[in-house]
Amino acid sequence: MESKCVNFWIGLGVGSILGAMAYRLNRKHKCKCLKDKLSHAWHTAADKAEDVVDDAKDKAEDVAETIKDKAEEIKDKAYGFAGK
Repeated sequence: MESKCVNFWIGLGVGSILGAMAYRLNRKHKCKCLKDKLSHAWHTAADKAEDVVDDAKDKAEDVAETIKDKAEEIKDKAYGFAGK
């Protein structure tokens, strides 16, 4: 009876240690996966933000060019009216 009891406690101790190690390794893997997913999301958001900024810059340049063209047209008309 003593031998079976000792074997039980040894098995329980070894099983607990292996279980704790497996849990710890599994948690590290989950943390790494979560870190990778967050990093990917961060880079994706940064890339999209750069695209939005570039698009806004292009649109602002187009609007500025349109305003400049309209201003030149108005200036030409004003000089035309003044010259007549």
